[in-house]
Amino acid sequence: MLLEIKNLTKVYKVKAGFFRKKNFYALKDLFLNIYKGEILAIVGESGSGKSTLGKIILRLEKPTEGKVLFRGKDIFTMGKEYTRKVSVVFQDPRTSLNPRMKVGEIVEEPLIVHGEKNRKEKVKEAIAKVNLPFEILERKPLQLSGGQAQRVAIARAIVLNPELIIADEPTASLDVSIQEEILKLFKELNQKGIAFIFITHDIRVVEKIAHRVAVIYSGILMELGKKSEVLKNPLHPYTKFLLNNLPVKHPRERKPVDTLEEEYEIPEKGCPFYPRCPESFEECKKTLRRVEINGRTVACNLY
Repeated sequence: MLLEIKNLTKVYKVKAGFFRKKNFYALKDLFLNIYKGEILAIVGESGSGKSTLGKIILRLEKPTEGKVLFRGKDIFTMGKEYTRKVSVVFQDPRTSLNPRMKVGEIVEEPLIVHGEKNRKEKVKEAIAKVNLPFEILERKPLQLSGGQAQRVAIARAIVLNPELIIADEPTASLDVSIQEEILKLFKELNQKGIAFIFITHDIRVVEKIAHRVAVIYSGILMELGKKSEVLKNPLHPYTKFLLNNLPVKHPRERKPVDTLEEEYEIPEKGCPFYPRCPESFEECKKTLRRVEINGRTVACNLY
């Protein structure tokens, strides 16, 4: 096992009126494992807690409760050896690449931080792995296309030969044709042994790249299983909701969105999807069961 997420909870204090604050659970009692060499997709709507999870794994945020273990070690007790093994590719390369630096300097920066030797050769190796020409090393980010810029970001992520990459919506800002190229590159890197946590709201992307899928809503893991099983036979009503409301390829294929128009509050106890769920019943207001069904994890009182 590469990464273990145990009982992970992240609470923020938010305003609830004058001089009052309340707890907002970005993540709640989350359990998740990532295995060596796999691609695990984390899916859910905006605000579901996907990016918060990514930030904690990258040590950009600290959890309120719970632990994240990398090969059995608490990541918050590890030093630079963790950033050598775990890297990141952000959504928009335009904002994640320093516009004042040349591509060669951008890719070389992690090597400098970790005191690596033979840096120029390693930079060229990384650029070759992402299928870019060496002359691009002298350019700056503003001289690159969107696809080239994201490949540079990926080269920077792999230059230290990490075991795990957190990819946070890495194709969301790219044209569809470029998305396909980047997904193909991720699969090639995965075949060379790099594991990925692929954070996305687009289930169609998941279908093309993931081995397993974790569906998160309001910070809670709703469903986890093999991609083929989750997408072809979803068990949780929220997973069904996501699949039923995929963006259509043509406007004439649009159908009414299956959601509530009015504002609703997520219950403090029970299932957070309760106010939107067409299959909910009274028990869902108060409790939420987590069960294992043929190797799949489902948090739902229907089972």
